[in-house]
Amino acid sequence: MKRERILAENWYLEEQGSAEQMEIPAMPMQVHDILYHHGRIGDSYRWGKTTDCRWVNDKTWIYRTEFELLSWGADRGEYLLFLEGLDTFAEIRVNGESAGRHNDCYLPCRLDISSLVQPGKNTLEIIFSPVKEALKKAEEKYSSVLAEKMVDSCRFLRKTFHDFTTYLGNDPDFYKVGVFGKVILFEIPDRLQIDGMDVEYSLNETLDTAKVQIHPMLSGEKKAGSDERMQVKILYGREMIWEQEKSAGCCFEAVLENVHLWWPAGYGRQNLYQVRAELIRDGQVLDTCQKSIGFRKVTVQGMLDFRINDRTVKLWGANLTPDQGYTLCEDTDRIRRLLTLAKDAHVNTLRIWGEGVPFGEFLYDFADENGILLWQEFFCGHTQYPDVDEVKEKILQEAEYMIRSRKHHPSILLWCGGNECYLSRDFAAPSRPYLAADFFEYDLKRLCLRLDPDRYYHVNSPFFGSYSNEPGKGDTHSYTNSWYVPGSDYPLFASENLRVSFPGVKTLKRYLKTDTLPKPERQRHGSLPWPEAYEKITSAESWKKIPAIEEFYDPECAEEMVYQYGAAAGQYIKDTAERYRRGKKADNAAGERNCRGHFIWKWNTTFPHIYSSMLDFYLEQKMPYYYLKRAYEPLCVQVEVSDHLYVWLVNDTGMPVEGRIRAELFDLQGNCFVKREEFPVKCDAGESVLAGRLNSFGQFTRDKIIRAVFCDHKGQTAAENHAFADIERHLVFPQSGIEMWKEKDEICLRARQFARCVELCGEEDGDAYWWDFRDNYFDLFPGEIKRVGYGNRHRSGTIKARAVYDKAVAELNI
Repeated sequence: MKRERILAENWYLEEQGSAEQMEIPAMPMQVHDILYHHGRIGDSYRWGKTTDCRWVNDKTWIYRTEFELLSWGADRGEYLLFLEGLDTFAEIRVNGESAGRHNDCYLPCRLDISSLVQPGKNTLEIIFSPVKEALKKAEEKYSSVLAEKMVDSCRFLRKTFHDFTTYLGNDPDFYKVGVFGKVILFEIPDRLQIDGMDVEYSLNETLDTAKVQIHPMLSGEKKAGSDERMQVKILYGREMIWEQEKSAGCCFEAVLENVHLWWPAGYGRQNLYQVRAELIRDGQVLDTCQKSIGFRKVTVQGMLDFRINDRTVKLWGANLTPDQGYTLCEDTDRIRRLLTLAKDAHVNTLRIWGEGVPFGEFLYDFADENGILLWQEFFCGHTQYPDVDEVKEKILQEAEYMIRSRKHHPSILLWCGGNECYLSRDFAAPSRPYLAADFFEYDLKRLCLRLDPDRYYHVNSPFFGSYSNEPGKGDTHSYTNSWYVPGSDYPLFASENLRVSFPGVKTLKRYLKTDTLPKPERQRHGSLPWPEAYEKITSAESWKKIPAIEEFYDPECAEEMVYQYGAAAGQYIKDTAERYRRGKKADNAAGERNCRGHFIWKWNTTFPHIYSSMLDFYLEQKMPYYYLKRAYEPLCVQVEVSDHLYVWLVNDTGMPVEGRIRAELFDLQGNCFVKREEFPVKCDAGESVLAGRLNSFGQFTRDKIIRAVFCDHKGQTAAENHAFADIERHLVFPQSGIEMWKEKDEICLRARQFARCVELCGEEDGDAYWWDFRDNYFDLFPGEIKRVGYGNRHRSGTIKARAVYDKAVAELNI
C-alpha cells in the first residue's frame, strides 16, 4: 500500500561555504526563524525590519536531512517527493544528485526520485539561491520590457510580491527564504496510485436530488495479470449512503435522493458529504483518496448578484491578508482565531486577496464547516503584468493547481483573476491599454470554464465600467478619502472599504517598544495630525487615509487619540456599511437594493504596524471591529439622519420577519426619552424596507439621540440601533455612573446616565489579551442592563469598564 512519510526530524541548515550546521528545531521553518533561534539575528525581522539581517539576502542556504529506506527486491517501487512550500528559488538534491529545480512559491514541488534513492540511508538537500540572482537574470532577459517602465522586475518572479514593497509594513528588501510547507516522501511499492479525484454534481430543479460524477485519476503502472478495482463510497456523517465498485480507471455516477443542502451561515446548515475512493489489487488496498463536498446551487442573476439554493445572498465580509508577514509557515491556531472572530462578527464572506499567499487546507475546511463563503483570487496584484509567455504559463499552472485541489469546497463562491491589476493601470497610465488584458479576460477565464464550469469567474477586483473602479458597474475599492469617485454612496459592490485606525494603547506601546506614547499633534495647514514617531510603524501613507477625526474632540493624550481615530473609523464603517446594506435612498424606498456586498479592508494585520485592519497583529479586536460586527447583524434596524429622520429594517436572515418598531428621542441633558412613536413593519428575506419617517418628532435641538428598537411578533427585542443628530464634537456627555456585576458567565452593566462608548478591558496575571468580549465600545442608555459574554481564555481576573468621557472606572474581580 502507498505510504506517506512526513520528513520532519533531523534537519539542519547551513550557509554555503560555512562548516557550521544549525539544527532546525521544527519543520517547516524558514531561514530567518532558524537564524533567530540560534542567536544569529535579532527579532527585528519579525517587525519587517531588515537593517541587521539584510546580509541573509546575499547567501545561499542549504537544508539537509537524512532518511532511511528498507532494502528492496527486484521490484523496488516508486518514490515521490512532495514539497508543499518552497520560498522560492531552490535546487533539490538526493544523494548528491540533482532531482530538480523549483522557482514558484505559489506551487508545491513534486519530484520522482525513484532513480536516485537507495536502500539504507539517503541524503536530501534543498539549496536556496539568493533572490537577487533571480532578479538580475529577469532584468537581463526582459530588459526590453522593463525599458518601458510599466513593469517592475520582481513581477517576473513568482514570489510573494510584498517581499519587495512596504505596503504590509515591512522593509522593501525583506526576502523571506526557505521551506514553509511539509516535506513528504511517498513510497509506492505497487507503482500505482490515485493521483487525484474529480467530484462534480448537478441538482434537479427542486434541489432534493443530486447526480454525482466521480472520476478517480490513476498514475503509475498496472500489473499484468492482476485485477485492479476502484471502490467508491459516499457517506453522510457516519452513514454510508452509496457505494459502487468498478475496474480501475472507470468513472462513477451516483444519484442521491433527499439530499441535505449546504448553506451559507445564517441561511441553513452546512451539510457535508464525504466521497471516498479505494484502489484495490487482488483484494489489497493500494491507495485511498477522500474529499468532502457540499451540495448547493449557485446562480448569478446579475453582476456579483448571487442566489444560493434559490435564495438571494448578499455578501457582507472582509479581506484576508497574510497572517504573519515574516514567515509563510502557517500557524493553524492563529488562522483558527482569525476565522472564528470573523464568524463571530457575522462575516459571511472572506476575500482571499490576490496579493497574499496560499492558505492551507484548514481555512477551506473551516469555511465549509461554518458557512463562510470565499472569494478566491489567483496570485496577481496591482501591476501591469508583462505579456510574456513564461510569466503567464506559471500563473496558469498555479491557477490550475488551485482549482483542481480546492474546487470541491462548497465554500468557494468564485474565482477572481487578481487584485487591482487594471486599477494600477488606471492610476499610473489611464490612456494605455492593459498589457496582459487577453490573459485575464480570456486565458484565465477559459481555464476556469474548462476545469470548473459552474463557478463564476471575475476578471479582476475591481473591474467593469468606463474605468475599472466605477461603483455602478462592477466592484469598487472605496478609497474615497483619497479620491473623488462619483456614485460611491450606493455602489454595486464595495470589495474594499477602509479608514485607518489605531490599535489599543497596550498594542501601540508594543508596536513602538515604549511605555511612553507620543503626544497627539494638532493639524496645521499642509500637515496632518499624525505624530512623526508613528510613521515608522505604518505604511501606504496611512495619514492620508484617516477618518473624519475632525468630528471628535481634539485629543490631549495618546489614549484620547486612540479613541478619536477608532471611534471616527468605527462611525465611518457604521454609516457606510448600513447605507450599503439598505442599498437605496429613501425617495426610492420601493426600489431594489442596489448594493450586493461590502468587504472591509482589511481583516488582519500582517506586520506590527498601523493601518486599517479590524484586528491588530496580536489578533486583538480593534475598536472598529465591534462597529462592523454590529453593522453586520443579519437583522438590522437603522436610523438615517438626513433631510428627514428615517427608520429602516434590513433582513439578511433568509426568513421573513414582522413586528413593531419603537422609535424614541433621547435628551442627553434631561437624561430621559422625550418623544416616542411606534409602527408595524414587515420585511421579506433579503430585503430592506423603509419602516417609517419620524415627522412626528418635529423640530428639536441637535443634542438629542434617535433610537429605534425592533420587536418581533412575539414581542421580543430582535434589533436595536441609534444615531446622533450632531457630530460628537458638539455634544456634552454626562458622567454615566456605571455599575458592573457578574451573572453566570456574563458581565452585566448599568448606567445612571447615558454612557458614551463604554470600553471593557480585562487582565489576568498580567495578560490583557484575548478576553474576547462579545460586545465592546458600545453606548449604554440609562437604567438598561447590558449583558456581555466573554471568551474562554480567561476565567478569572479583573475587568474594568469606563465610558470615554467618564472620570470614574468601574471594576469587577471575577
